[in-house]
Amino acid sequence: MSGVFRDVTLLWNGERVSVTPSMRLLRSIEREEISLTDIAIRTTQGRPPVSHLAYVIAAMLQSGGVKVTEEDVFNELMTGSPEQITALIEAVLLAFSPAEEDEKKPVPSVAASKPKRKGKL
Repeated sequence: MSGVFRDVTLLWNGERVSVTPSMRLLRSIEREEISLTDIAIRTTQGRPPVSHLAYVIAAMLQSGGVKVTEEDVFNELMTGSPEQITALIEAVLLAFSPAEEDEKKPVPSVAASKPKRKGKL
């Protein structure tokens, strides 16, 4: 796992592709004026932003080592099975959502690791 994000596995052309989301990947997505929150909201309203999804999924697959274009992903979103498309969208939203507490390794906070001062400030 990378930070607060969740590692995901995408199924692309019959192959499983492991993707480790990162701030770098998120910044590259947001540089294109794409909001993952907007994707989530619009998808739950039944009107997913397909071109934005194509960009995000392509970026995720590319970060996993796949040579793929936005157009390839767009074509899959337009012609693929509803189950596969739903799985891709769910993976995108899951990847960039905060991991559950029990999924994270406990890390001591900075405050907990510093010695406490005695007396008043």
